Amino acid sequence: MFLITAQIPDEFTINGEKFSLVGLKGQGLFTPEDFGIRPHFTCTACWRGYVMEYNFINNKLVLTGMRVNVNEPTKINSVEPQKGDSLFKFHYNNLNLKTHFTGSVLLAKDFIQSMYVHMGFQRPMAFKTVVEIHVENGNIISLKDLSKQMEEKRKQNPYEGAQPQSNTQNNIERWIKQTFSLDYD
Repeated sequence: MFLITAQIPDEFTINGEKFSLVGLKGQGLFTPEDFGIRPHFTCTACWRGYVMEYNFINNKLVLTGMRVNVNEPTKINSVEPQKGDSLFKFHYNNLNLKTHFTGSVLLAKDFIQSMYVHMGFQRPMAFKTVVEIHVENGNIISLKDLSKQMEEKRKQNPYEGAQPQSNTQNNIERWIKQTFSLDYD
């Protein structure tokens, strides 16, 4: 049996500031499979075996990097993989590939450590700063600051989603699935 821990999220940079992906609606974000790479996990903090790195450049959503666990890496966009670190075998830098993503991403920073959940991805309300960015075919359409709404959610019920509703197998399985999902309303 494996111990499951909080997951390392994809990273987005907006005007030089790093955000974590905490919610996703839509299609078209890159995965390693898009490049013929089949990642594998090497630690419980990243069951997916990869972390994507995006940047907003000239109002476009661009894949700039990828950290990945793979045995035989390939070139991506003429970029050779670099040896990684203890968590990821390889890193790709300066990929500079515009996405064709259409939908919304919920991004967060300034994590509130007391709200840490030891399972899946962290809840959006566990961050002081939360923004929702609408994207169409890789072009940024709008940005909305949801920080005040998340603060209100914390005031109403800071424990929402932090644990299963009961210890029944059904509720535990549903909660685990929810913590590993980035879907949001």
